[in-house]
Parts: sequence; structure tokens; C-alpha cells
Amino acid sequence: MKIVVCMKQISYTYVRTGMDPDNDFIAPEDQVFVINPYDESALGMALHIKELVGEGEITLLTLGPIIAETELSRCLAMGADYLCQIDEPGMIDPWSKSVLLARAIDHLGADIVLCGKESIDSRNGQMGALMAHHLEMPYVARIKDISVSEDRQLAEARTNAGRGVSEIIETPLPAVFSVDASSIPSIMPTYKAKKQSQSFPVQEMFFDKNTVSPKSICTKTFTPRPRSKKVQAPDSTLEAFDRISRLLTGSKVEKKGEMLTGNPESQVEGIISFLEEHGFLELVQAQAKKR
Repeated sequence: MKIVVCMKQISYTYVRTGMDPDNDFIAPEDQVFVINPYDESALGMALHIKELVGEGEITLLTLGPIIAETELSRCLAMGADYLCQIDEPGMIDPWSKSVLLARAIDHLGADIVLCGKESIDSRNGQMGALMAHHLEMPYVARIKDISVSEDRQLAEARTNAGRGVSEIIETPLPAVFSVDASSIPSIMPTYKAKKQSQSFPVQEMFFDKNTVSPKSICTKTFTPRPRSKKVQAPDSTLEAFDRISRLLTGSKVEKKGEMLTGNPESQVEGIISFLEEHGFLELVQAQAKKR
């Protein structure tokens, strides 16, 4: 059984000690290169599948230059068999990334494709679904556990449906799965395995980026701009405890609204009444007449 695990390398910033505003006050030593934690959970799921089946090979697939070499070596030492890198130095959109990853997976051949449910930098959570679309494979999102049938034709994945409810989804293989933080404990590699992983060869893969049409283009990025808020000074005649409490709660804004209860019909009537009261329905009717 062939298992491909997509691993995203992330430049994570813990602090900002730089002096240059053009670099967003980030110094070179502020950046730490890590593997996306959800992708590490996907690797743990792959090792779990390999143990259940009794055999198989696990290939780590990463996109772009190798920036987290130490972390990738650690993942190899955990039990992965191969490491493949798609050469792509530029910034591309999620659609183009998924096309390149799908081409590599199609070239490698895979019975199971695993990736994290999202990355901690962009958090778009699109990659699994987009890859499944290109590969024309079934897709199950945010799994927490998985089992494979004896004939290796079917897989049963457990997902979290919310409020403590779990779902068991059966799908034919090959298939794509995105992995949530699973309950499977991570494997700590031995020192010997770490030393051996440092000599693992990296298989480079090249694809023509010009044949991929982006679906979205990032024109500009912004750092967070906190907005100041005026807080009135509390009455000086109040006790110290009351003054401090009012200062601490000064930034909180009470939410105005009404919770609709009852059957669906009464809730719909409440929504219509709210729209009529605030003039939204009149605005929609006026726009419809102009058309």
C-alpha cells in the first residue's frame, strides 16, 4: 500500500525584534522553520495505517524549497520511507499548489493521500478538497481515526460532527483524507533513526508552472493595525475596586440582539419582522424595481 503525506514547511514568527518597518520589524532570528502541526498529525495517521495493514511505504511530499530540513529529517526518522520535493520557488495561489501536488501524487501513485485539515499560517483548509478534485478521488475531511478493510479496497474514517457526535464514513480507495488533531500518539524517533535520516536522498520533481492558471492573485498584504478606542475615565468618587472593574470592562461592547426561539415558522416570521423594521426589505424591493 502506497501512502503519500503532504507536508507544508512554515516560516513561523514568534517575536518581532527587527528595526526595519519595511520588513514588518522581523529580524532573521525571529523566524523559526517548522512543519505544519496538522501535517504531522497526518504523518502519524499514515504510520498508524501502515501498522494496521502490516506493510506499505510512506512518501512525504513537500512543495517549494527545503527550509525546514531538520524537521523533515525528524519526520523521516519517525518512519517515513521517501521524501519528494516539488521545485517551486515562487508564491502561487492554493489552486496552483493543488494542481502541482496532484500531478506529483499521480506520478508517484497512491492508495491513500493524507494532509492536514489546514495550515497554521493561511488556514484556508482548501488543499485536500482541491487535490481530490484534480485526482478525481473521494475526499473525507477532518478525520480523527481510520481503518482499512482486509482487501484494501475500502476505508472507514471517523470524523467529529460536533457536540460530541462522531461520524463513521466509508469510502473506496484510493481516496484523499485531511486529518484533524488525532488521538493517535506521535512517535518519538530514536537517535539512530535521526542520524540515518540525515543521509536520506531528496527526490526532486519538476513541473511546468506556466501550464497552471491561477484562480486568485494576492495584490497586497497588510500587518494587523490595532485601532484605539476611547474609554471614559471612571468616577473618582467610586471605590478603587469599582474604578478598576470599569476600566477593565471599558473595551467590552454589549451585543444587541434577540434570540429567536420556537418552531421554524415562528423564527422565519421573526426574521421577516426584523428585516421590515430596519428597512432591508424595502431596499431589496426598490432595487428589484430598478432592474
